Amino acid sequence: MLQQQLLRGAIYIVNLPSSNGSIQQNIRPCVLISNRMANLHSSVLHICPVSSKTSKSKLPTHISLSKECGLLRDSIALCEQTMLINKDTIMQQVGFCDEETLKNIDRGIAIQFGLVDARSSIAYA
Repeated sequence: MLQQQLLRGAIYIVNLPSSNGSIQQNIRPCVLISNRMANLHSSVLHICPVSSKTSKSKLPTHISLSKECGLLRDSIALCEQTMLINKDTIMQQVGFCDEETLKNIDRGIAIQFGLVDARSSIAYA
């Protein structure tokens, strides 16, 4: 595990557990989406897996990540697959999302959890 402070919006290489079906697994980049207090004190963190397969069906929960974020190639954050991981599965930091990209990820997460309508910016009451 890293000995540095873990930051929301940072992209880390994570060893995801094995799974079935279309759930992301194995060693891959992930965007850390947990809040600062969780990142500091919790042993469990929330992440958004990243895929370099940009040809996946375009969903409103697929957020583009340019390689300028620190990735080897342009990729997408899969906000429909947010998951919890143990902090000790984080291997190394490879980059960081800029403010606009992180806002887009927040919107993708809000759409996934039904907090925002994907066709508008209207939040549900």
